Amino acid sequence: MRITSIEIIETCIPLPHPYKLSRRYGFLRDTKPVIVKINTDEGLCGYGETDPMGKFTGETPETVAAVLKEDLVPAIIGEDPTNVLMINQILESMVRDNHMAKGAIDMACHDLLGKAAGMPLYRVLGGALYEDIPIMGSIGGGTIEETVAAAEKVRNSKYHSIMVKVGGDPVHDGNRVLAVRDALGKDYPIIVDANQGYDMAAAMKFIGIAKEADPVLFEQPIDAENIEGIAAIRQKCGVPVSVDESILSYRHAQEVIRLGAADVFSIKVCKNGGVRNSLQIIELARSKGIDILFNSMIEEGITQAASLNIALTVSNLYEYGHAYFSPLRLDADITNYCSNIVDGRVKAPEGPGLGVEILDDVLDRYVSRRVTIEK
Repeated sequence: MRITSIEIIETCIPLPHPYKLSRRYGFLRDTKPVIVKINTDEGLCGYGETDPMGKFTGETPETVAAVLKEDLVPAIIGEDPTNVLMINQILESMVRDNHMAKGAIDMACHDLLGKAAGMPLYRVLGGALYEDIPIMGSIGGGTIEETVAAAEKVRNSKYHSIMVKVGGDPVHDGNRVLAVRDALGKDYPIIVDANQGYDMAAAMKFIGIAKEADPVLFEQPIDAENIEGIAAIRQKCGVPVSVDESILSYRHAQEVIRLGAADVFSIKVCKNGGVRNSLQIIELARSKGIDILFNSMIEEGITQAASLNIALTVSNLYEYGHAYFSPLRLDADITNYCSNIVDGRVKAPEGPGLGVEILDDVLDRYVSRRVTIEK
């Protein structure tokens, strides 16, 4: 099998309701996935997706599209896309970092690998440990009343846990979390995510209040680069800590482990450079007793399906649920992924490759630019 052409599809998909993240990120009103479609000489095509946010990973939709068009895609035309090791070696030789741009190609190649084998990707990776995965809901910032209403909606959706976005005023955030606990009862798992919104003092002030709500996890409390500070918070706060923005690559994961800064790694397959690189980070975490939370970059169904295929193979899976409802936050799902969501859980896909079908008529509504590169 050989790659004959690759389409780079830029999109802009609104959120029906603005999503308030931390002080650092502000409101999210749309998402701009970049889709990669790899066409082959055997008639099979593979899809990858990446979901850049410049403040989050340093890559934007514009930079991703440019790196794909100018550097990465021309280098792999004519190659065998199912030779994932060689494809990744070529990508690494072309440009440093740019994990999200590379990840879109890696994802599409893994889709083709499964399709060529006639199996879902998780079977190609060795098989599934689970029939389905429990979903973690997520809510943004707002008033206490807005937060409680959103939390109750998550519970009514039968999701198994809730992530509350904080990272603003630490006292107000702490009181919001306490209100969520009162509304949801003592046993419903609450995860708090600051998205780098606090400094050290604010993070400790917040968790000092929120700790009364018995959160099961405190994610990315301070700046991603301040691994020493995150390690200090982990030692002091009395709540397990996870990192997200702090781990973009295997090298970052090694540094977090060296400094003892995390109990949990928050994995996002596009943020972490695709399927292969995500699996390497996950195995490193497993060897060190660190669990894996599968999170989301406000993703469409392609990335969600890739993430799900990985999660089904992971033994060190975080117990309180994972972010597998992302397309439901968007104006539309450009795939049939959401049909796998039933009663607060997401089922293992049955189709080959990533196991989702692209809804071309839906995708076409959101395309802002489409470029095809061939020999």
